[in-house]
Amino acid sequence: MEKITAGVLGLGSMGTGWHCDTLHRLEQFDLVAGSDPSAERRAICEEQYGLTGHESFDEMLARDDLDVITIATPSAMHRDHVIQALEAGKNVVCEKPLCMDLAECDELIAAAERTGMMLSAYQNRRWDADQLSALETVRSGVLGDIFFTKQVSMSYSPIMRVYGVKEFRPQWRAEKKYGGGLLYDFGPHRIDQLLQLLDWPAVRDVYCDLKSCVWSDEVDDYCMVVIRFENGITSHVETTTVARLGMGGTVIAGRDATYMDGTIKSGEGDDQPETAAVEIERDWDAFYRNIHAHLTAGEALAVPLQQTRQMIAIIDAALRSAASGQVVSLGE
Repeated sequence: MEKITAGVLGLGSMGTGWHCDTLHRLEQFDLVAGSDPSAERRAICEEQYGLTGHESFDEMLARDDLDVITIATPSAMHRDHVIQALEAGKNVVCEKPLCMDLAECDELIAAAERTGMMLSAYQNRRWDADQLSALETVRSGVLGDIFFTKQVSMSYSPIMRVYGVKEFRPQWRAEKKYGGGLLYDFGPHRIDQLLQLLDWPAVRDVYCDLKSCVWSDEVDDYCMVVIRFENGITSHVETTTVARLGMGGTVIAGRDATYMDGTIKSGEGDDQPETAAVEIERDWDAFYRNIHAHLTAGEALAVPLQQTRQMIAIIDAALRSAASGQVVSLGE
Protein backbone atom coordinates (compact mmCIF):
# COMPACT_ATOMS: atom_id res chain seq x y z
CA MET A 1 0.00 0.00 0.00
CA GLU A 2 1.25 3.45 -0.94
CA LYS A 3 1.62 5.65 2.12
CA ILE A 4 0.82 9.35 2.15
CA THR A 5 3.24 11.59 4.04
CA ALA A 6 1.56 14.19 6.21
CA GLY A 7 2.28 17.26 8.29
CA VAL A 8 0.08 19.20 10.72
CA LEU A 9 0.05 22.96 11.25
CA GLY A 10 -1.18 23.91 14.72
CA LEU A 11 -0.30 21.42 17.44
CA GLY A 12 -3.07 22.38 19.85
CA SER A 13 -6.04 20.37 21.07
CA MET A 14 -7.45 19.55 17.62
CA GLY A 15 -4.07 19.32 15.92
CA THR A 16 -2.83 16.67 18.33
CA GLY A 17 -5.86 14.96 19.90
CA TRP A 18 -7.56 14.51 16.56
CA HIS A 19 -5.30 14.96 13.55
CA CYS A 20 -1.88 13.84 14.76
CA ASP A 21 -3.41 10.94 16.67
CA THR A 22 -5.34 9.78 13.60
CA LEU A 23 -2.57 10.27 11.06
CA HIS A 24 -0.05 8.56 13.36
CA ARG A 25 -2.37 5.59 13.90
CA LEU A 26 -3.66 4.97 10.37
CA GLU A 27 -1.49 2.66 8.28
CA GLN A 28 -2.25 4.68 5.14
CA PHE A 29 -0.28 7.69 6.41
CA ASP A 30 3.19 8.55 7.58
CA LEU A 31 3.08 11.56 9.91
CA VAL A 32 6.50 13.15 9.51
CA ALA A 33 6.15 16.84 10.40
CA GLY A 34 4.38 19.34 12.60
CA SER A 35 4.55 23.10 12.89
CA ASP A 36 3.73 25.33 15.85
CA PRO A 37 5.30 28.50 17.30
CA SER A 38 5.31 26.88 20.75
CA ALA A 39 8.50 24.98 21.56
CA GLU A 40 6.58 23.07 24.24
CA ARG A 41 3.96 21.85 21.77
CA ARG A 42 6.61 20.82 19.26
CA ALA A 43 8.51 18.88 21.91
CA ILE A 44 5.37 17.04 23.03
CA CYS A 45 4.58 15.99 19.47
CA GLU A 46 8.13 15.02 18.62
CA GLU A 47 8.15 12.65 21.57
CA GLN A 48 4.63 11.32 21.13
CA TYR A 49 4.49 10.91 17.34
CA GLY A 50 8.12 10.79 16.25
CA LEU A 51 7.63 13.71 13.86
CA THR A 52 9.99 16.60 13.14
CA GLY A 53 8.81 19.85 14.66
CA HIS A 54 9.12 23.15 12.80
CA GLU A 55 8.75 26.56 14.41
CA SER A 56 8.15 28.14 11.01
CA PHE A 57 5.28 27.08 8.73
CA ASP A 58 7.36 28.21 5.75
CA GLU A 59 10.11 25.83 6.84
CA MET A 60 7.69 22.90 6.95
CA LEU A 61 6.16 23.84 3.60
CA ALA A 62 9.64 23.88 2.04
CA ARG A 63 9.97 20.13 2.65
CA ASP A 64 9.66 18.09 -0.54
CA ASP A 65 8.52 14.94 1.27
CA LEU A 66 5.03 16.11 2.30
CA ASP A 67 1.98 15.00 0.33
CA VAL A 68 -0.68 16.62 2.50
CA ILE A 69 -0.84 19.35 5.14
CA THR A 70 -3.59 19.49 7.75
CA ILE A 71 -4.46 23.00 8.95
CA ALA A 72 -5.51 22.97 12.62
CA THR A 73 -5.03 26.60 13.60
CA PRO A 74 -7.75 28.88 15.05
CA SER A 75 -10.62 29.42 12.64
CA ALA A 76 -9.85 33.00 11.59
CA MET A 77 -6.37 31.90 10.45
CA HIS A 78 -7.58 29.18 8.07
CA ARG A 79 -7.89 31.29 4.93
CA ASP A 80 -4.28 32.52 4.98
CA HIS A 81 -2.78 29.19 5.98
CA VAL A 82 -4.74 27.23 3.36
CA ILE A 83 -3.69 29.55 0.54
CA GLN A 84 -0.08 29.46 1.73
CA ALA A 85 -0.06 25.65 1.67
CA LEU A 86 -1.82 25.37 -1.69
CA GLU A 87 0.59 27.81 -3.30
CA ALA A 88 3.49 25.78 -1.89
CA GLY A 89 2.18 22.82 -3.88
CA LYS A 90 0.69 20.89 -0.98
CA ASN A 91 -2.63 19.08 -0.79
CA VAL A 92 -4.64 20.43 2.13
CA VAL A 93 -7.06 19.21 4.76
CA CYS A 94 -8.50 22.07 6.80
CA GLU A 95 -10.28 21.96 10.13
CA LYS A 96 -13.82 23.27 10.09
CA PRO A 97 -14.90 25.91 9.48
CA LEU A 98 -12.98 26.08 6.23
CA CYS A 99 -13.14 29.87 6.42
CA MET A 100 -15.06 32.82 7.87
CA ASP A 101 -17.46 33.74 5.07
CA LEU A 102 -18.53 33.07 1.50
CA ALA A 103 -16.05 35.50 -0.05
CA GLU A 104 -13.15 33.66 1.63
CA CYS A 105 -14.62 30.32 0.56
CA ASP A 106 -14.73 31.35 -3.09
CA GLU A 107 -11.17 32.62 -2.76
CA LEU A 108 -10.03 29.23 -1.43
CA ILE A 109 -11.88 27.32 -4.14
CA ALA A 110 -10.20 29.50 -6.76
CA ALA A 111 -6.79 28.89 -5.16
CA ALA A 112 -7.31 25.12 -5.22
CA GLU A 113 -8.36 25.27 -8.87
CA ARG A 114 -5.45 27.55 -9.77
CA THR A 115 -2.82 25.38 -8.09
CA GLY A 116 -4.38 22.04 -9.02
CA MET A 117 -4.05 20.83 -5.43
CA MET A 118 -6.63 19.02 -3.32
CA LEU A 119 -8.55 20.91 -0.62
CA SER A 120 -11.11 19.34 1.70
CA ALA A 121 -12.68 20.46 4.98
CA TYR A 122 -12.53 18.10 7.97
CA GLN A 123 -16.23 17.33 8.41
CA ASN A 124 -15.67 14.11 10.33
CA ARG A 125 -19.03 14.31 12.10
CA ARG A 126 -20.68 12.96 8.96
CA TRP A 127 -19.49 9.63 10.34
CA ASP A 128 -21.04 9.97 13.83
CA ALA A 129 -23.08 6.90 14.76
CA ASP A 130 -26.31 8.88 15.12
CA GLN A 131 -25.72 10.71 11.84
CA LEU A 132 -25.12 7.45 9.99
CA SER A 133 -28.30 6.00 11.51
CA ALA A 134 -30.36 9.05 10.55
CA LEU A 135 -28.86 9.09 7.04
CA GLU A 136 -29.70 5.42 6.49
CA THR A 137 -33.25 6.07 7.69
CA VAL A 138 -33.76 9.01 5.32
CA ARG A 139 -32.28 7.16 2.36
CA SER A 140 -34.47 4.12 3.00
CA GLY A 141 -37.56 6.18 2.19
CA VAL A 142 -39.45 5.00 5.27
CA LEU A 143 -40.16 8.58 6.38
CA GLY A 144 -41.76 9.62 3.10
CA ASP A 145 -41.65 13.25 2.05
CA ILE A 146 -39.84 15.23 4.76
CA PHE A 147 -41.62 18.26 6.25
CA PHE A 148 -39.14 19.60 8.78
CA THR A 149 -36.05 18.75 10.84
CA LYS A 150 -34.76 19.85 14.22
CA GLN A 151 -31.25 19.48 15.65
CA VAL A 152 -30.75 20.59 19.24
CA SER A 153 -27.72 20.54 21.54
CA MET A 154 -27.99 22.16 24.96
CA SER A 155 -25.53 21.96 27.81
CA TYR A 156 -23.84 24.08 30.45
CA SER A 157 -20.12 24.03 29.77
CA PRO A 158 -17.15 26.44 29.77
CA ILE A 159 -15.61 24.58 26.82
CA MET A 160 -15.24 27.82 24.83
CA ARG A 161 -12.84 29.11 27.48
CA VAL A 162 -10.88 25.98 28.29
CA TYR A 163 -10.58 23.70 25.25
CA GLY A 164 -7.43 25.29 23.83
CA VAL A 165 -4.00 24.21 25.09
CA LYS A 166 -2.31 26.15 27.90
CA GLU A 167 0.72 26.93 25.72
CA PHE A 168 -1.46 29.04 23.39
CA ARG A 169 -4.84 30.52 24.41
CA PRO A 170 -7.26 28.10 26.09
CA GLN A 171 -10.01 30.69 25.63
CA TRP A 172 -9.56 31.51 21.93
CA ARG A 173 -12.98 30.09 21.04
CA ALA A 174 -14.51 32.90 23.12
CA GLU A 175 -12.63 35.60 21.19
CA LYS A 176 -13.85 37.24 18.01
CA LYS A 177 -10.44 37.86 16.46
CA TYR A 178 -9.73 34.12 16.42
CA GLY A 179 -13.09 33.18 14.90
CA GLY A 180 -14.73 32.05 18.12
CA GLY A 181 -18.39 31.42 18.87
CA LEU A 182 -20.75 28.48 18.53
CA LEU A 183 -21.92 29.34 15.01
CA TYR A 184 -18.35 28.89 13.78
CA ASP A 185 -17.52 26.02 16.15
CA PHE A 186 -20.57 23.75 16.18
CA GLY A 187 -22.49 25.27 13.26
CA PRO A 188 -20.31 23.75 10.53
CA HIS A 189 -20.88 20.24 11.90
CA ARG A 190 -24.62 20.56 12.41
CA ILE A 191 -25.34 22.36 9.14
CA ASP A 192 -23.10 19.99 7.16
CA GLN A 193 -24.89 17.00 8.72
CA LEU A 194 -28.25 18.55 7.85
CA LEU A 195 -27.31 19.17 4.24
CA GLN A 196 -26.05 15.59 3.94
CA LEU A 197 -29.33 14.23 5.37
CA LEU A 198 -31.38 16.26 2.89
CA ASP A 199 -29.03 15.66 -0.07
CA TRP A 200 -27.91 19.29 -0.42
CA PRO A 201 -31.15 20.97 -1.52
CA ALA A 202 -31.22 24.60 -2.66
CA VAL A 203 -31.66 27.10 0.18
CA ARG A 204 -34.49 29.64 0.10
CA ASP A 205 -33.65 31.79 3.13
CA VAL A 206 -31.98 31.85 6.55
CA TYR A 207 -32.82 33.42 9.91
CA CYS A 208 -30.36 33.44 12.82
CA ASP A 209 -30.27 34.62 16.42
CA LEU A 210 -26.93 34.79 18.24
CA LYS A 211 -26.49 35.68 21.91
CA SER A 212 -23.48 36.27 24.15
CA CYS A 213 -24.80 35.10 27.51
CA VAL A 214 -22.16 33.70 29.87
CA TRP A 215 -18.86 32.63 28.38
CA SER A 216 -18.04 35.60 26.14
CA ASP A 217 -18.92 39.25 25.58
CA GLU A 218 -17.62 39.05 22.00
CA VAL A 219 -19.08 35.93 20.40
CA ASP A 220 -22.13 33.71 20.68
CA ASP A 221 -22.63 31.00 23.27
CA TYR A 222 -26.24 30.60 22.09
CA CYS A 223 -26.92 30.01 18.41
CA MET A 224 -30.23 29.38 16.65
CA VAL A 225 -30.53 29.06 12.87
CA VAL A 226 -33.70 28.46 10.86
CA ILE A 227 -33.16 27.36 7.25
CA ARG A 228 -35.95 27.15 4.69
CA PHE A 229 -35.22 25.16 1.54
CA GLU A 230 -36.67 25.60 -1.93
CA ASN A 231 -38.25 22.13 -1.70
CA GLY A 232 -40.40 23.26 1.25
CA ILE A 233 -38.42 21.67 4.10
CA THR A 234 -37.80 23.85 7.16
CA SER A 235 -34.83 23.06 9.42
CA HIS A 236 -34.09 24.35 12.91
CA VAL A 237 -30.53 24.11 14.29
CA GLU A 238 -30.01 25.24 17.89
CA THR A 239 -26.98 24.90 20.14
CA THR A 240 -25.88 26.48 23.39
CA THR A 241 -23.45 25.95 26.25
CA VAL A 242 -25.42 28.05 28.76
CA ALA A 243 -28.49 25.83 29.34
CA ARG A 244 -28.40 23.51 32.36
CA LEU A 245 -30.13 20.73 30.51
CA GLY A 246 -27.68 18.28 28.98
CA MET A 247 -30.03 17.44 26.12
CA GLY A 248 -29.70 17.03 22.41
CA GLY A 249 -30.85 15.09 19.42
CA THR A 250 -32.26 15.04 15.91
CA VAL A 251 -35.88 14.97 14.74
CA ILE A 252 -36.82 14.35 11.10
CA ALA A 253 -40.56 14.55 10.48
CA GLY A 254 -41.96 12.99 7.31
CA ARG A 255 -45.34 12.22 5.81
CA ASP A 256 -45.15 8.51 6.66
CA ALA A 257 -43.02 8.44 9.81
CA THR A 258 -40.86 10.49 12.18
CA TYR A 259 -37.28 9.76 13.18
CA MET A 260 -36.00 10.80 16.59
CA ASP A 261 -32.64 9.75 17.98
CA GLY A 262 -32.58 6.21 16.62
CA THR A 263 -36.30 5.51 16.80
CA ILE A 264 -38.78 5.55 13.91
CA LYS A 265 -42.44 6.17 14.80
CA SER A 266 -45.19 5.62 12.23
CA GLY A 267 -48.93 4.96 12.09
CA GLU A 268 -51.84 7.11 13.18
CA GLY A 269 -53.99 7.77 16.25
CA ASP A 270 -53.40 5.30 19.06
CA ASP A 271 -51.65 2.89 16.72
CA GLN A 272 -48.19 4.41 16.31
CA PRO A 273 -45.65 1.59 16.40
CA GLU A 274 -42.00 2.34 17.11
CA THR A 275 -39.12 0.56 15.42
CA ALA A 276 -35.41 0.94 15.98
CA ALA A 277 -33.41 2.54 13.20
CA VAL A 278 -30.40 0.67 11.89
CA GLU A 279 -27.44 1.05 14.25
CA ILE A 280 -24.15 1.91 12.59
CA GLU A 281 -20.84 2.31 14.39
CA ARG A 282 -19.06 5.64 14.40
CA ASP A 283 -16.26 5.80 11.84
CA TRP A 284 -14.37 9.10 11.99
CA ASP A 285 -11.34 7.49 10.35
CA ALA A 286 -13.40 7.26 7.14
CA PHE A 287 -12.56 10.88 6.35
CA TYR A 288 -8.81 10.29 6.19
CA ARG A 289 -9.21 6.92 4.48
CA ASN A 290 -11.04 8.79 1.74
CA ILE A 291 -8.25 11.39 1.50
CA HIS A 292 -5.76 8.57 0.99
CA ALA A 293 -7.95 6.88 -1.63
CA HIS A 294 -8.43 10.18 -3.44
CA LEU A 295 -4.71 10.94 -3.59
CA THR A 296 -3.58 7.42 -4.47
CA ALA A 297 -6.44 6.02 -6.56
CA GLY A 298 -8.49 9.01 -7.70
CA GLU A 299 -11.53 8.22 -5.56
CA ALA A 300 -14.00 11.11 -5.36
CA LEU A 301 -13.65 13.29 -2.29
CA ALA A 302 -16.17 12.50 0.42
CA VAL A 303 -16.24 16.21 1.37
CA PRO A 304 -15.94 18.15 -1.89
CA LEU A 305 -15.59 21.91 -1.91
CA GLN A 306 -18.98 22.63 -3.47
CA GLN A 307 -20.73 20.92 -0.56
CA THR A 308 -18.64 22.92 1.89
CA ARG A 309 -19.45 26.08 -0.04
CA GLN A 310 -23.18 25.51 0.49
CA MET A 311 -22.64 25.14 4.24
CA ILE A 312 -20.47 28.28 4.37
CA ALA A 313 -23.12 30.17 2.39
CA ILE A 314 -25.63 29.34 5.12
CA ILE A 315 -23.24 30.48 7.87
CA ASP A 316 -22.55 33.66 5.90
CA ALA A 317 -26.29 34.33 5.62
CA ALA A 318 -26.77 33.49 9.30
CA LEU A 319 -24.20 36.09 10.32
CA ARG A 320 -25.90 38.72 8.20
CA SER A 321 -29.30 37.76 9.61
CA ALA A 322 -28.06 37.95 13.20
CA ALA A 323 -26.59 41.40 12.54
CA SER A 324 -29.75 42.75 10.92
CA GLY A 325 -32.44 40.80 12.76
CA GLN A 326 -33.97 39.99 9.37
CA VAL A 327 -34.43 36.91 7.23
CA VAL A 328 -31.72 36.69 4.55
CA SER A 329 -32.72 35.28 1.18
CA LEU A 330 -30.41 32.99 -0.77
CA GLY A 331 -32.89 32.13 -3.50
CA GLU A 332 -33.32 33.82 -6.85
